[in-house]
Amino acid sequence: MHSGGRDGDSEAWRDSGCGQEVVVVGRSDIVGKPVAMLLLNQNATVTVCHSKTRDLPGVCRRADILVAAIGRAGMVTRDYVKPERP
Repeated sequence: MHSGGRDGDSEAWRDSGCGQEVVVVGRSDIVGKPVAMLLLNQNATVTVCHSKTRDLPGVCRRADILVAAIGRAGMVTRDYVKPERP
């Protein structure tokens, strides 16, 4: 998946979530919820979390795709990301 302007995003999102486990950190009406719905519509399994979610790093590590939409710089660190498989 790539980041970028709105014009190319619909192409990047197409099939990107299909069958994937996605965690969206952030539940705002502006970013978190729309991203979650976009990925649900692409047949992803989506978990929406927030800063008070229990064991947030552990929940995030389960994700195939991790979306940081929390609006707090430095909140999501490398400890939140699933380790690479060899």
